[in-house]
Amino acid sequence: MAVYAAHLTRSFQGTPSVFQVTAQEALGTTLKPALRKVIEYLSVLYPNKCSWCTHWYDELYLLFDCIVQYNYLKYYAASFSESFYGLLRVPISYSSEFSIGQRLPIDLERGSLALLVLLPYVKDKVGAIIDKWREDNEDGKLGKDTRGRLRSAAIKVYAILHLVYEGLQLVQLARYLRGGSPSHSLPMAALGLTLRNAPPQELPEDEYTWSDLFKNLSSGQIGSAALTFPMVGGAVVRGAEYGAFVVQLLRWWRDRGAPPPSLPAPPPPARAEAAAARNRCPLCAAAWRLPTALPVSGYIFCYTCISRHVRARGCCPVTSLPAAESSLVRVYLDTQ
Repeated sequence: MAVYAAHLTRSFQGTPSVFQVTAQEALGTTLKPALRKVIEYLSVLYPNKCSWCTHWYDELYLLFDCIVQYNYLKYYAASFSESFYGLLRVPISYSSEFSIGQRLPIDLERGSLALLVLLPYVKDKVGAIIDKWREDNEDGKLGKDTRGRLRSAAIKVYAILHLVYEGLQLVQLARYLRGGSPSHSLPMAALGLTLRNAPPQELPEDEYTWSDLFKNLSSGQIGSAALTFPMVGGAVVRGAEYGAFVVQLLRWWRDRGAPPPSLPAPPPPARAEAAAARNRCPLCAAAWRLPTALPVSGYIFCYTCISRHVRARGCCPVTSLPAAESSLVRVYLDTQ
């Protein structure tokens, strides 16, 4: 009876809003690119010691993410981002195994870890391969042999599967909004889990806290001041959570689309240079193929050349002004 009551206490804490579940998903996808920037900076600063980290970054992040998510699933029954927004995972149907406090049953814990860590890793790897094949296909490098045809077919199949998955994900979220499903995403529904607002954590009466530390320091009782391991561990965890939120905020600020107003206008090319490069892409120096303009600088490139460069570096290759792939504009003109 006590086990069933504990299950009810967790199950009826309240259904999170769609803003909570989408915000925690957005926070979860922010960490990997943010840490990649840090690794790239370190590899430039210390090329002899850290250059290998950029090559094996996906595997290093896989290990890091596995450790972090396992710790949160074990002690908080939630992922890192879910715990930040005060959510926890709860089995949809009652199970007798659900009697160990906040910890999930072992099979659900392992399934959650696999879908949180391994599934994004595999999707990123497959997506990178497909993107490489798609670029080769745009450049006409796939060829007409059996391997080229199979890769062209894989590009189309991947696009269809991605579209179907995203459509089903949208349908699942719509059902969650209408109350037709307790799970907001397909992976959660596959595991038979739902999200609930976590109950407030009650500290033991005799536990030493930061307020006690500052109180002793302010009153001059230096001998009674102490720094315990739970205090340090909690501070590190909360610092990482709020740091991830700040990174997400900065990323949103960067991706708003409008370039900073203080950017100087790029200087016009020299007359001789302009005449030599007329109707030619500044990247490949060949005649334009699908001419595409980059509004931040005004230069015109081949679509394949500029889209690949902007995706990789996020700037104009001529002026180095910041740019995004979404700002590219197709130019229809007579190049003859």
